[in-house]
Amino acid sequence: MNPQNSAPWGAGWQSPQQSRPSGPPDTSGRRKWLKRIGIGALIFVLGAGCGGAVTAGGDTASSAKAKPSPTVTVTATVAPAAMTSQVKSPLGTAEQVARKHGYTVSAHDASNQDAAPGDDWTVCFEKVTYQSVDYAAVPGDAPCPTADGRPIPWPTMPGVVGRSYDKALTAIGKVTDGGVTLKAAYADEDVDEASADEGEYDTWKVCFQAPSPATRVKGDPKVTLWLVDGSCPAKKGTYKDRTNDPDYAPPVRDAEKPSSGSGSAGSGDTTSTCEIVSNSGNCYNAGQFCRAADVGRSTHAANGRRIFCRDEGSVNRWNY
Repeated sequence: MNPQNSAPWGAGWQSPQQSRPSGPPDTSGRRKWLKRIGIGALIFVLGAGCGGAVTAGGDTASSAKAKPSPTVTVTATVAPAAMTSQVKSPLGTAEQVARKHGYTVSAHDASNQDAAPGDDWTVCFEKVTYQSVDYAAVPGDAPCPTADGRPIPWPTMPGVVGRSYDKALTAIGKVTDGGVTLKAAYADEDVDEASADEGEYDTWKVCFQAPSPATRVKGDPKVTLWLVDGSCPAKKGTYKDRTNDPDYAPPVRDAEKPSSGSGSAGSGDTTSTCEIVSNSGNCYNAGQFCRAADVGRSTHAANGRRIFCRDEGSVNRWNY
């Protein structure tokens, strides 16, 4: 059957195939539609890029409310300037240097005594952090401990008895700068410290010393040395020549002893033994009164010992 004749829609209907025109299809309408879409998208993008929304008329509008920009505060901490070590410096000077460089300063006792440091103390240790410095110090005349908080290792006096003066001086100089005083070991000798500077006593022997050996040396104490050119006496104050001792009593020879023959007891020829005799011609003894004219004089008593006439206030007496 021919479809054309049996079409139910009437004789005038044509199928799509029959009504399609020949030749290439017309796409101009589609291009116009795409063109309108492209222009709209371009306007939207340009509007959004300018910070606003695209209105129906193609204009851009700013946002309803602009959000505030956040405020950022930056705090910068400046590091203190670098400084040299202040160990062995006076504490007061070290603190000034640290503050000048911008450090916060503190200080404490470097020993185990926990005393309050002074400006004249010496810095032994320092602990430097980012912005602060802590000094550990000791008194100016004290040596530093081996570590912070340890006892002060005070030196001890060396024993120099028996050494020559020049060697003793070297040993003493290692523990004190207080100086040395010289004395003669014998009471009837003398030393001149000016001559010591010229080396006159360098080879003399040290017989006694003060302070004594092993004494703890704090600060710079003075040292006294008793010297001799030869052998040392048994003790200080000894006279090398016994006759120079005011208490020396020369031995009484038999020929000079009082005679036990004629004459009263206690009398006799004593002029060869006693330089000064009483008005009665007898030797004086210690404890007896002496004449005002004899004050300050000496003589030998009846026992051979030397006695002195001294003013004892209200009376004058002979005594050793």
